[in-house]
Amino acid sequence: MNLLEYIWKQYNYKWLLPFRKLKFYMIGSKVGKVKIYGKVKVGGWYHNITIEDNVTLNEGVYLQAREKIIIKKNSRISSFVKIYTAKLTVESSRKHISKPVVIEENVWIGSGAIILSGVKIGKNSIIGAGSVVSKNVEANSFYAGNPAKKIKDLEIE
Repeated sequence: MNLLEYIWKQYNYKWLLPFRKLKFYMIGSKVGKVKIYGKVKVGGWYHNITIEDNVTLNEGVYLQAREKIIIKKNSRISSFVKIYTAKLTVESSRKHISKPVVIEENVWIGSGAIILSGVKIGKNSIIGAGSVVSKNVEANSFYAGNPAKKIKDLEIE
């Protein structure tokens, strides 16, 4: 635990909030105006992360950035969501492969959801808590379950 984390846990000062974003900027991420509540962990390479304006990342979010992770504006990532860009092939070679993950505008991902490599989540969609998303998600849709399946279309005004 570094000094900044220690002070945050002990005193919970609001003035430390900007320093959470500073780590992303210093290591090469492209980050807009983002709200980070709690500890966010990154595995892989920071320069593979692009987060646009008005995105919220909550406690326990894990971004495995071996390939590009793009989170577009006005999206909400709830607590303990995991986003993976790499996976192990099931074939006899058992090699790791990486594919980018794209989260379009105005997406809400519920707590504990897992987003697997190569997934694109369409605009204005919602992913239910605890869901495992292994395939692309249509725009204006609600998906939930393991594996995530379309529950219904959302009427967006």
